[in-house]
Order: sequence, then C-alpha cells, then structure tokens
Amino acid sequence: MLSVSAGLVLQPATQRHNGDDTMTDDKLYGVHPVLEALQEERRHIRQVLISTQRRGAEVQRIIALAERRGIPVVTVERPQLHQLLGHSAHQGVVALTEPHVYQPWTAVIAHITAMPGPHTFLCLDSVTDVGNFAALIRSAVAFGVHAIILPRHDAVPLTPAVAKHSAGAIERISIVRVVNLVRALDELKQHGFWVYGADTQSELTVAQMAWPERVVLVLGAESSGIRRLVRERCDSLVRIPMHPGTNSLNVATAGAIILAYRWDQCVTSYGQRKVGESVTKPISR
Repeated sequence: MLSVSAGLVLQPATQRHNGDDTMTDDKLYGVHPVLEALQEERRHIRQVLISTQRRGAEVQRIIALAERRGIPVVTVERPQLHQLLGHSAHQGVVALTEPHVYQPWTAVIAHITAMPGPHTFLCLDSVTDVGNFAALIRSAVAFGVHAIILPRHDAVPLTPAVAKHSAGAIERISIVRVVNLVRALDELKQHGFWVYGADTQSELTVAQMAWPERVVLVLGAESSGIRRLVRERCDSLVRIPMHPGTNSLNVATAGAIILAYRWDQCVTSYGQRKVGESVTKPISR
C-alpha cells in the first residue's frame, strides 16, 4: 500500500458486482480525463490523488470540483503515482473511480423513441486500435454524435488509456456495446435511421450527400474495412474525395472528416441545439 503525505494512506480498491462482472476501481490518469470526469459527474469518484509537484489553474479546478462533490483529495509524491500506475504518463493527477460503463441498448432505443428530430450515431465495426478509437471519440463529441455503437467482440474496451488518449472526451458521450451489430442496425432502421458506410470505392462522396434526419455512420477496421453482413445493412456507401493517387486515410481521420460534413449540414438544417445532445444526461451522484 502506498503512503501519502499528511499521514494518510491510499484506501484499498473496492470491488462491486455488476451482473456477472466484478468491477474494481479504474485508475483514471491525466489532467483532462480527471477534470472531465469531475465535471460530467457520470461516474462515482472515490479519491483524487495529486502530486506535490503539480500546480496550475487546472489542478486548482480539479481540487475545487472534488471538494464540491465531497471527494477526498490526497497529496502524494510523483514516484508513488508511478508505482500505482506502472508508468509516468499521469501528469501528476490520478482519480480512483468506478469503471466507465456502457450505456444499455434499451436506453438508447428509449431515447430515440421519446426524442424526435435529428440524431447521429457512429458505429465502429472492429476498430481495435486505442489511438484511433480515442480520436474517434473526440470527433464524435465535437460533431454532435449522440452515441457510439461497438460490437461486444473485436472492439477496444473502455479503459483509462482510452480516456487519456481522448483527453477526457469519453466522459461526454454515451458508448453502447451490442452482441450483434447487424441486429442493432436493423432495429435503428425501424426507427427511421439511414445507415451509411464509409468506403473508398464508393461513387458517392460526402460533398454530394444530402443527409437525412437520422443517420448511422459505419466505419470499419483499417485492414479489412466493414464486414460483409454489416455492409449489406448499409443503405449507401460514401467516400471522401481526395487527390488522385492519394492513399486512403486512417479510420480516425476519415471518420472526423465525414462527421464534420454531417455536423455542418445538421447545424444548417436543424440548428445546433437540436443536434448536440447526447443520449443520456450526466447523472449527479
């Protein structure tokens, strides 16, 4: 157990049960991930650890938010954080939190049933690179995506590393994990969604798109693209126009460009207020 300043010690990690899974504390690290988690209030934070060498306005903001929520703030030495995490990429700030949980699919369906109007979902078919996943989360938040849909297998789990790479954006969007992407897309179609897959061979470009009110954008893995059965559920395929001879973009860059086109048309057609709300609102604890 690590000792800390002022005669305190780190509390042992607690275990909670969620269905068949036993959950222990996540060690959320980095200034922006911890700050976003405190601001959004979606998950319980048990303790915040701050290096004695860490200073600045953002750290003071973290301390103030933690104190407002009654969360203990403990000062430690940087080597103790290295020991706790096994690396030094923490920027002197760590929060012991409950794990980031997936939004239930039933809650997503209930939301789109109760809330008419424009919606954008991002479906990631077998995207397994942490950096790409985190970058797509940031783009999804920036461009008004209501939820990200992942398959149960062949997908990046929601880890502190994803939170760090996404600069905390993971706290600001609902992420759903489903057993079968094909069935999920079929159900969304029943609720008025049109499904578009990104494909470099498509004749239709994003510049030519007239996006419908409800859209699911499907992105596939860099190596293999969208799987056949998922591709067959797409109403159309769309590509990014590029200079002849240019190699295809990686999935994170391509996703950001397509989502930016979609967002621009949504704001023009419906107004930003109607297209910028996530599936769920933050839950105060």
